[in-house]
Amino acid sequence: MSNFIKYVGFAILAVGVITFLYLGLGMKTYEPGLTEGYTYEEPHPLRWIYAIGSLLSCAFFGSVLLGISRIIKYKEDESEYLKGIRNDIRHLKARSGIVE
Repeated sequence: MSNFIKYVGFAILAVGVITFLYLGLGMKTYEPGLTEGYTYEEPHPLRWIYAIGSLLSCAFFGSVLLGISRIIKYKEDESEYLKGIRNDIRHLKARSGIVE
């Protein structure tokens, strides 16, 4: 489960970088020209602001998912460690003849 969340977090980060580049380099405005059917392509004046906003939002959500996956991984490892300790204690009690 933690690996799936980690991969989704990395995917969101990658989509954020791709969207940043796409918006920053490709966003244009189209203005009508003097002749009918002809338009002028001009770079959008706010394209880099939109691109940075997209990158920051994807970076935030991707980082949150990466953090959640680390917490889940830590809790799973801790749970396995505690199960091992309980199992060892149970085996020691069984050897000594103590049964709960």
